Amino acid sequence: MSGRLLIFITLAVLIGKPALAQHETLELRDFLVDEISYAGFILNEERPIHIEAVGAGGKKKITKNKSFQVDPNNMFAYAWILNSETREMVWRMTIDNTQKIPGSKFNRKFDGDVTLPAGTYEVYFSAFVPSFFNIDGGFISLKLLLKVLFEDPKGWDKDAEKWMVRITGVNETLDKFDVKKIQDSWIDRTVAHLIRQKDNRLEHTGFSLKQPAKLLIYAVGEGAYGKMYDYGWIINARTHERIWMMEENETEYAGGANKNRFFKTTLNFKAGDYLVYYKTDDSHSYEKWNANPPYDPVFWGIVVKPVSRDFDWKNVEKYVDESQNALISINRVGDYAYTEAFIKVLKPTPIRIFALGEGRNGDMYDYGWISRVSDGKVVWKMNYDETRHAGGSSKNRLFDGVITLQPGAYIIHYQTDDSHSYEEWNARPPQQPEMWGITLYNLGDKEAVRKIDQQELKPKKVLAQLVQVGDDEYLRKDFYLSKTSSIRIYCLGEGEWDEMYDYGWIKDVSTGQVVWKMRFKNTVHAGGANKNRMVNTIISLPAGHYRVYYRSDGSHSYRRWNASPPYDERNWGISVYLVE
Repeated sequence: MSGRLLIFITLAVLIGKPALAQHETLELRDFLVDEISYAGFILNEERPIHIEAVGAGGKKKITKNKSFQVDPNNMFAYAWILNSETREMVWRMTIDNTQKIPGSKFNRKFDGDVTLPAGTYEVYFSAFVPSFFNIDGGFISLKLLLKVLFEDPKGWDKDAEKWMVRITGVNETLDKFDVKKIQDSWIDRTVAHLIRQKDNRLEHTGFSLKQPAKLLIYAVGEGAYGKMYDYGWIINARTHERIWMMEENETEYAGGANKNRFFKTTLNFKAGDYLVYYKTDDSHSYEKWNANPPYDPVFWGIVVKPVSRDFDWKNVEKYVDESQNALISINRVGDYAYTEAFIKVLKPTPIRIFALGEGRNGDMYDYGWISRVSDGKVVWKMNYDETRHAGGSSKNRLFDGVITLQPGAYIIHYQTDDSHSYEEWNARPPQQPEMWGITLYNLGDKEAVRKIDQQELKPKKVLAQLVQVGDDEYLRKDFYLSKTSSIRIYCLGEGEWDEMYDYGWIKDVSTGQVVWKMRFKNTVHAGGANKNRMVNTIISLPAGHYRVYYRSDGSHSYRRWNASPPYDERNWGISVYLVE
């Protein structure tokens, strides 16, 4: 079945009545499959309107089957009316208020009067045949579905050309463009909104209140069996406290398939800054419905709106994202990533660290840390015990605290494992998913800290470097000293129980003597798994010809970790620097 939307507007002048009593007729027909057709009308006063509508469905309502895909009203082609101001459904075709049309397998007709108060209304007609249903735990085909619901799947669209809705007795008719203008006007009166949400979206917006206000939250989304799939939430942008979240057990049926849910409530907001989020999964959204749509499809998303008509709009200010004022922003980090940034501190300065990552059972998998360039020392790291729940899944962790950095150059690091990141969540995302990573704010003298390029951090003299070492490697590199010199050795490797498996050493080429070797007893924990070991030391060597070696075994190496990697995984191996 295919076709186009037709709207017939006729003028009926009532005999003996003045011109003001003129009434119009709205008609929709020739619908496209899996699309929603709509128009609208205006009533100047409370009055009855006459509705004729032909749609299609089963013989009775579905009361026992609780599948999230099923529409309990058991109709797949039907009309309904929505109040444009309240966004509430005021009439729809049902099995109970329609009669089966003789000679048609599925077509049903409504023919009657409905009294509505003065107002603006939207008329919808949905003709959807989902491609599958989940019934009693198993997916079944459309053919079997129709057999289950309608007894015989053949000819479901045989009389589709008769589907229509005609409404007479209205004061003014509106085409779909007029309706969209009305919806946009409604949206213009919101404090914040994210509507017409499509598949695989994660969006946010913000607002600021100068004074406390009572606001309406209206959200439409997808949920079933205690879990939400398309949903919204609101947090305080400064304290990161969750103000509200769309929980399935607190939602109501939104029309269409059982999984269409809505939430409407009023909340008292304090003066402050707020962030509004909305997330969708990979199916069933305003972009494309895979089951009967909700009564208010355009508002698939979330809106925040003043309750009072006398609301003072001067109370609302544009939200300013504080991350724009950040010293360092490493965020929206994806799977299996390593990112770094660099700063130089001129005098002791308080620094706020906001870090979002993944952790559970005491271990971190997506995390950040800060190291000092001069000696490689980790001055701060994102320890699980110092984090708190960041919203969503329990493994979303947040560190939000202040440290003081002493003068020197620093590297800000962030790394992730192979799952659950901003790129793709395998569980509920945190309350501020776009902040997945690490962000630094300068709380002191703005001139005391500056961001620098990596080139400014490089030691003046790298004598030899063998890093990012993989499995089963045996590497070597020579260097020369023209005089007795101090050298810094920075070596990362693998070791347990007084034995090293990935390690480095230095040999005097002229004598064959090993002048330095990475021994377990001289190492410290390098972060991640306990077997990640590190040496960061300075020794003195006479003038001569030297060779640096590094050996790795058959497992647990750079990008081939069989346990949690070290904090500084990019330098897995050995680096030798001249200290001047």
